[in-house]
Amino acid sequence: MTVLLGGIAPHPPLVIPEVGGGEIAGVKNTVQALKEFSKRIAASGADTWVFISPHGLLFRDAISINAEEQLEGDFAGFGVPQVRLKAQNDKELVEAIASASEKNGLRTVLLERRGFSQRDITLDHGVTVPLYYLQEAGVVKRCVSVTYGLLSYNDLFRFGRFISSAAASIGRNVAVIASGDLSHRLIKDAPAGYNPRGKEFDEKLVNYLREYRVEDIMNMDDDLVMDAGECGLRSIIVLLGSLSDMTINPEVLSYEGPFGVGYLVALFTPGKEGHQGGSK
Repeated sequence: MTVLLGGIAPHPPLVIPEVGGGEIAGVKNTVQALKEFSKRIAASGADTWVFISPHGLLFRDAISINAEEQLEGDFAGFGVPQVRLKAQNDKELVEAIASASEKNGLRTVLLERRGFSQRDITLDHGVTVPLYYLQEAGVVKRCVSVTYGLLSYNDLFRFGRFISSAAASIGRNVAVIASGDLSHRLIKDAPAGYNPRGKEFDEKLVNYLREYRVEDIMNMDDDLVMDAGECGLRSIIVLLGSLSDMTINPEVLSYEGPFGVGYLVALFTPGKEGHQGGSK
């Protein structure tokens, strides 16, 4: 086994106490779920945490992976530059993932200081928010930071499989964390405006994940996805690819959207009994 645990984590900076202040009480279910999520991942025995984020350097035709020795990020963009996070990059795994992807026709871009700006190689909040809670759980692991590309769902699913096969090729046990928020259009004061289909999208996706209906997720209606104004579906599809050909026990820890954005926390545990992960 190479993927010991998979998870979905939202990334609202307001769940960081120094950022959210009093507003954090409005997402207490998400905060409690993130703590449980982090405790379980920390206890999984994974050597490396692989994050899939929507908010790093995004390409239409490629997937970007941070290739710096040391991964660093902070919450300066949210008014608290003193909250900084660091992690050692698992460069051997980065290179193995890139190699497996390129050999199978999926382009990757390795982000290094010599070719990219400081902003490009700094961890985005899609990584730093879940990483904050993981490190708060008392365990510091090597990490890999991936930003999905605007590729087809099938290609993103394939990329997830290459994460798993690359980890196996170098004897690495990993936890794969899909960072992403669901609809940004749940209420009239939502950040992206209101659309009644936002609630429909979130309900469908959460139910599909709870029942591990991979094919239904892969075939979600494009108009519904667009109307929802989400940022997490592609991260989730990469995660599902990394778990393919395994028997999975899905567990939704929490879902809420009090400020107009859907926040889902979920875990996916490989085991002898459960749902089959599909094979694209």
